[in-house]
Amino acid sequence: MLADTLSRLLDTPLAVIDQRPLGGGCISEASVVTVRWDDPQSWQKSSGLAAAEPQTQLLIKRNSADMVSNFRCEARGLQALADANEIRIPQVYAADVVDRQAFLAMEFIPNAAPRSSSQAFSRFGRQLARLHRATLGDSVGWPEDNYLGSARQPNGACSSWAEFFATRRIGFQIRWAADQGLVDAKLKSDCQRIIDRMEDLLSGREETLSLLHGDLWSGNYLFDTSGQPALIDPAVYRGCREAEWGMIKWFGSCPGDFERAYVDEWPMADGWQRRVAVYMLYHQLNHLNLFGPSYASACRRTAEQVLK
Repeated sequence: MLADTLSRLLDTPLAVIDQRPLGGGCISEASVVTVRWDDPQSWQKSSGLAAAEPQTQLLIKRNSADMVSNFRCEARGLQALADANEIRIPQVYAADVVDRQAFLAMEFIPNAAPRSSSQAFSRFGRQLARLHRATLGDSVGWPEDNYLGSARQPNGACSSWAEFFATRRIGFQIRWAADQGLVDAKLKSDCQRIIDRMEDLLSGREETLSLLHGDLWSGNYLFDTSGQPALIDPAVYRGCREAEWGMIKWFGSCPGDFERAYVDEWPMADGWQRRVAVYMLYHQLNHLNLFGPSYASACRRTAEQVLK
């Protein structure tokens, strides 16, 4: 019974009032669950909320028990982004295994169409720039490997950003694709040339390193009922902020207002549009590995573009 499962997951008694499936995810089953707390004050203390309503909508993700590592990485990534206090992030309540199933419970943020798309995306661009600027640090990578979708994302530290992107990103993906028989000799050769030339290909970038969402496509941001942007489903690591644009430019569906606001808030180094192709290639190779040969042509085109 779901009420019993969630009571154990959240360590507080509750009743389930309503449940509806939430579409859009391709990895886990997601539902919006309305619960009523038996003891709202107890839930307030355990969740850290300033106030607890008698009824609350939760976003519940469910998968097989071996997905708990993915959920816990997602929870820690969301918390890292929330700690910057620059953009809305759903509060995570629990990530654990109950009855041999993995669960992730978090705040549900309704996705609403903003009254002014231009203003909303401008706000989003500025807040993302502030997030990147507020999280500057010296180390590249992340303390743990995490996940880009369902794919493992290695984050071990390297001596430089170029080495990190060559080995932990392009190198990892092209080896995986070759092992799966998904690349021809030309794409494999082009990716090796990119790896060998990475320092030159990424020259001109800033040396600063920021906390990145890591997977900023149109399904991983939303606007709440007040028009505020919010981020979900991260694949965080610390790196050059230009890498964030690899997914934004490919699948982000962000209008020009977004980019103009970001650059106005924190200008990018000259040549960043050229370097974004390297970062886009990483996401395309990941899609090739996860979803198959239909992404091979995109990988080939982007690799050729990088090497021009």
